[in-house]
Amino acid sequence: MEKLSLSTANLELVPPAPADVAAVYAGCQDPETQNWVPIPVPYTHADALEYVTTHTDTTWANDTEYTWSIRSEGTFAGVVGLYRVGNGSADLGFWMDPAFRGKGLLTEACGAVIDFALAQAPAGLGVVRIGWNAYAGNFGSARVAQKLGFRFEGTARLGASLRGELRDDWGGSLLASDDRSAQTWPILD
Repeated sequence: MEKLSLSTANLELVPPAPADVAAVYAGCQDPETQNWVPIPVPYTHADALEYVTTHTDTTWANDTEYTWSIRSEGTFAGVVGLYRVGNGSADLGFWMDPAFRGKGLLTEACGAVIDFALAQAPAGLGVVRIGWNAYAGNFGSARVAQKLGFRFEGTARLGASLRGELRDDWGGSLLASDDRSAQTWPILD
């Protein structure tokens, strides 16, 4: 697929580009990001450059992953993407720079990506299921998914690995036929 941008009332979502390297590098130095996102640690400038160039170019071209830099008033605020795209489904993933957390911007950005994923071609991907996973304890990620209408499906005990350490993994999903209103989740309510 050709790279494309999305927009919301407050945000621009654009494919990562070399101009994002410094901001991606800085955001990935945050201990919270390192605790919840499967990135290399230490995270180097070379990692950021590879992510915004080679990795992003390849995954867009192969239709396996679509990622966007989140821009708030022109400033890099985080990343949102669709991963493991195929067979009518995709997984939603995201992280925010610490300076932009707690403002509702991530929920807004994810909503635009979900709209794109669920829309029928040519306006979107036409997926029927969007998955969400987070390491158990990542309440920020869980709150975003809950607000977006994802259904909590449970905890896979030691179901995920982060840099060689097994962790419990929360999972949820949103189907194209689901009501997208906020849901009640046992881990949050």
